[in-house]
Parts: sequence; structure tokens; C-alpha cells
Amino acid sequence: MGKFDNLFSSVEIRGNKYRNRIINAPTLFAHSVLFLPEIKENVYRMVENRAKGGSGAVSTGEISVNAQEASCLFLERPIDFTKYEGDDFEAIKEYATRIKKHGAISYLEFCHEGSRSEAKPPYQPWGPDAYVREDCIEVKAMDKDMMEKVCKDYYNISKFARECGFDGILIHGGHGFNIQEFISPWTNHRTDEFGGSMENKARFPKMLIEAARKGIGEDKVIELRISAQDGVEGGLTIEDTVEFCKLIDGMVDIIHVSNGLKWAGNQTNTFSDFFDAHGVNVEYAAKIKQAVTKSYVAVIGGINSPEFAEEIIANKKADFIELGRQGFADPEFANKAKNGEEDKIRRCVRCFHCYPGFCEHKTDVPLWEKGLSKEEVAKIYSPASMGECAINPNSGFRHYEEQYKMPEEARDVLIIGGGVGGLQAAITAKERGHNITLAEKTDRLGGIINFTDIDADKKDLCNFKNLLIREVKEKDINVLLNTNADENFVLDMNADAIIIAVGAKTFVPKIPGIETAKQALEVYDDLEDIGEEVVIVGGGLVGCEVGLYLAAENKKVSIVEMNSMMAFETFGYYRNALLDEMDKRGITQYLGAKCMEIKKDGVCIIQEGEEKFIPCTTVVYSMGMTAKTEEAEQLAQACKDKKVFMVGDCVKPGKVGDSVRAGYLAALQIN
Repeated sequence: MGKFDNLFSSVEIRGNKYRNRIINAPTLFAHSVLFLPEIKENVYRMVENRAKGGSGAVSTGEISVNAQEASCLFLERPIDFTKYEGDDFEAIKEYATRIKKHGAISYLEFCHEGSRSEAKPPYQPWGPDAYVREDCIEVKAMDKDMMEKVCKDYYNISKFARECGFDGILIHGGHGFNIQEFISPWTNHRTDEFGGSMENKARFPKMLIEAARKGIGEDKVIELRISAQDGVEGGLTIEDTVEFCKLIDGMVDIIHVSNGLKWAGNQTNTFSDFFDAHGVNVEYAAKIKQAVTKSYVAVIGGINSPEFAEEIIANKKADFIELGRQGFADPEFANKAKNGEEDKIRRCVRCFHCYPGFCEHKTDVPLWEKGLSKEEVAKIYSPASMGECAINPNSGFRHYEEQYKMPEEARDVLIIGGGVGGLQAAITAKERGHNITLAEKTDRLGGIINFTDIDADKKDLCNFKNLLIREVKEKDINVLLNTNADENFVLDMNADAIIIAVGAKTFVPKIPGIETAKQALEVYDDLEDIGEEVVIVGGGLVGCEVGLYLAAENKKVSIVEMNSMMAFETFGYYRNALLDEMDKRGITQYLGAKCMEIKKDGVCIIQEGEEKFIPCTTVVYSMGMTAKTEEAEQLAQACKDKKVFMVGDCVKPGKVGDSVRAGYLAALQIN
């Protein structure tokens, strides 16, 4: 018996053989290859690498069934799904070709977002009910002619997928899209034969599935993505969904269990975050699996380990495991697990670096209100900017590793600093044939994120840090701990290239009494010295995360922040998750407040012109980091005519992904 016998058992559906139970779920719109030529090849490789990485099936991202009432983001013009030749056809066909080339089952995903579509004038969104959306867009209630029109669209795109050579289709019926809207009591208030009982509500979704079957054929696979629940009061429940699944049992081959609503993706667990348990939808999938007898069941939602995936299949809670963002973190997930290298899998940390998401928390504001230009905002939310991974620097668009030619000979490379940037630089440079010495000032590798050894919210990030350390140890890299790499050391080493990754230092504000306070990252090593009531001065990302850690340790936490919002420097789903968790853990927030003095029994602040005193037993400060630019530049000057790279926080304090990518890119440039 192997470790993952259930996960790697094969299954045949309608003559299509899945070599294992791993499916790569959709990421990024399929139509991006039509409208974003600068990342076209990257997008193809994104799906191809997952197939090459050993997955049983790989899906494209979604594409709208039409460019009218169903139009979705970044769809710039109509696509003729009745035309089986020409540039559009060949571009979509290329997905199937690349996926199948590596032995995986290939899907084309398509969608109709219903009342939530991006329909542009003169078109209007269609849904089960007529209403005016919160953005003042009028939604039309669907009549039978409209339903027949959409059924025809489902048929056309399914036939198109068949002609392209796909083995199946993935119908996106979840996340608040048209199928979910019809079966949800929150969005369907009809009194005709398409409303009321679940049997009636399921009538139109069944029409759509039947149309798709006629288009794709009896010998191809239909997978249907659904949400287990709406996640809002009065919305679809798992009991409703189970009832619906009984009605479509056997009409679709695989029921793919997701959750929530696209426009509330973080708050309704459409995208699980690092505070959520892994496998947020597993128990929902198990209920559906118990209820159906003909359809297989797949589950998605924060599954990033083959051990857990095996457990789900072995316990018959699902038949397939869907990997979403994990596909960015490590497309070789399946091969590594199968080959006994599961400890080498880069496991998704659910940080939303690949997909930033949108404002959901009540305190969030659009990025342009934070001072970013519309051009900067557009860059962040462009598909060309999505897909970058914080822990896999080879993921992302407008980047090709082969742009960097392999070195002509091995070079002696000195890396100064053993944080994540230095570790990744060492790994990449070693893989390219160089001789590496890594010098670290302290007695351990890992740098600033060694606090993750203690913080329970950061277990996945801790796993990544430990993976980097393991890889460095396994690659015959000369590691020098407790080594102060000063100018003399650099000269003595006489390396051909030097990568400086000395990081950043804590900024100490000039506040009276600051010497009696603790710096935020000291908290993790000195928990026994922290009192029961804590005031954190500085509500940036670090201050908020330290506050969450202390609240989890049953401390009463207050955070004082000068800005009008906490964690001002972050945004989207990461910030939503952070602020939601702060609300849950009861952290008191003082916004627009300035700390004037720190005393032994509390802090003095001014908020809205009013002086206040917040009593506490411990004061912690978190006022940001300062790049060790001077130290880095001194080292660089000592290198004289050598090739020198300064990477990570010593250039500009940033996030883990910034340091990892900088170290990686520096290593690629050593020839």
C-alpha cells in the first residue's frame, strides 16, 4: 500500500480516463488569450504545467456564453461559438491540445453570471427576478424566450468545446451565477413554474444541463460547479443544495462543491483565507455525496496537502479533489506526491497574492481613495497582474524563465542574509549550477518570518519557510551561521557575484516612554512577559497580525492607529480576512488617533482633538520597518567590480512574495 493509493486511483467516466483524483480548478479567464496577447503564452503554460505536473484533469478559466446579457470581466467583444475555424477557435483549441498532450483530461469552463453579469449597454443583466442592483443597474426577469436563448447559448458553447477537442466542460453554476440564482430562495421569488418548490426552481437549471449535454455529446464529461450555500441570511443552505443535487443526479457526471458568492468571496468562503480551516467545503461535499448515487462529487476549498486529500477520498467524503490557488503555488503537486516528494510541495498559504479580490469589509475603500492612481489600480486588477504567487516565483505573467540564459560556467556566489529572499536566491542559483555560500548573522535561517513558528495563524507560511530551509540543506549549499558578513568578510570571500539580502530593521518612533514598550515582533518570544491588557501603537499589517496573535492568547487587545483605517497598506481579500478576524476576536480599535506618551500603566492619545488615556499592563509598538539601505550599500561598495544585487527588504520593506521573487530574479541574472 502506498501513502496516497486512493488519491492516485484511476477512474473512467464516459470512456474518459482520469489517471488520479486531482483536478485543477479554473483560474483566470479563458478569453484572456484572445484579448491580452502579451500574456497569451503564460496563460497556456499555466494550464499546461498543471497537466505536465500530473493532475488527472485540468480546466481552463471561465468564458461567458455570450457577450450580451452574460458578458463577464475582460470580454471585449463577442466570440462566435458556432464557428469552428479561425483565430478564436484555434486560440481556445490550444488549451485542449496542451492539456491533453500530458495525459490529463481537459475541460473548457463557461459561465453565465445571471443578474451579476457585466452586461454593458444596450444590454442588461438577466436573472430570475427583476430588480435594481446596488450599482443602479436594472436586472430583467427572464421569460421563456430568454431561457430558450440561454439554453441555445449553452448548446453552442458546449458544441464548440467538443469541436476544440476538450474531453468535457465545466459549467460554472455557483458563486451566485445563474443556476445558483434560480435555486436560491434569496434570489428567486417567482410564482410561476420556475419558482416555489425546489422541483420548480430546478426546472431552468435542468434545461441548461440538457442543452449542454446535447452540445458536448454523450461521450464527454460534464462537471457542474455549485455553491453549497449562499452564505447570507435567508440564502441557499446546504439542505437546499442537497435537494437540488438529487434532482440533477446523473445529469452531470461530477458535482463540484464550492461555496458562497463571487462579490462577497471572502466573507462567504468562495475563497478561503489563512484563518479558515483547510477544506472548508469538505463536510458539505460529504452530505451531497451521501445523497447522490449516479454523479461523482468533487470538492474545493483550501486543500493544499496530499495527506489531507487522501484522507478525504479514503473517508468517502468526495471522489475528486479540486486544487485552485494551489495550482499557482505548485503545479507539480501531483507528481511530487506520487513520487514520494510530498515534503517538496510548495503549499498554498492563501495570502491572495495571486488574486487580490475586492472591498468587502465595511471599513475598506477603493485603492484610488488610498492615493493610488487609476493606472496603478488597473495594473493590480488586470489579468496580466494576476497569477503571481508569493511562494512560487516562477508563477506569473510577462515572465519566462528561459529569458535568462543558463550560465556558461559555475560562478562562486555569496549570499548575505538567510531570510526568504536569500534562501530562494540560494536555491535558484544552486539549481543553475553555481557554487553558493550563504552567510547569516544569527544562529538560524528564516529571517523575520521565524515568528511563524509560534503564530498559529501562520502555519502555512511556516511550512513554506521550513521548505526553503530544507531545500538549502539538501542542495550542498555552504551555510555559515553566526557570521557577520562585513566588508572584510566580503573581500576575503572574493566571490564572482554577491546577493545582499540583509533585510530591514524596526523603526523606533520618538514617543516619550517608548523605551518601556516592546517591539511587535519581540512579542512572540516574550509572551510570558506580556500582561493581560495590551495596547499596540501602530495598526499597520504587522500591528494587526500581532494583535490577533495576542487576542488568540486571551489577551485584551487595543490598537491605536493614526490612519482612518487599520492595515492601510493592504487591501482586498487579505485585508477583508484580517479585519473580519479582528472583529471576531474583539480587538478594540482607535482610528485617527495619535500616541502622545507611553506610561507604565497605559498610553496617552489624542483622537479627534480629544485627549484620552488607555490603561493597560503592556504597550507594544509597531510603526513599520526601515530598510537597511546603508548597510547594504556599504557591502555593495566593498564588492568593487563584482556583480552585486540588493534584494528584498534592504531595498524596500515589503511582503514575503516581494523578497522571494527578488531573490529568484537576482539568481537568474548570474551568468
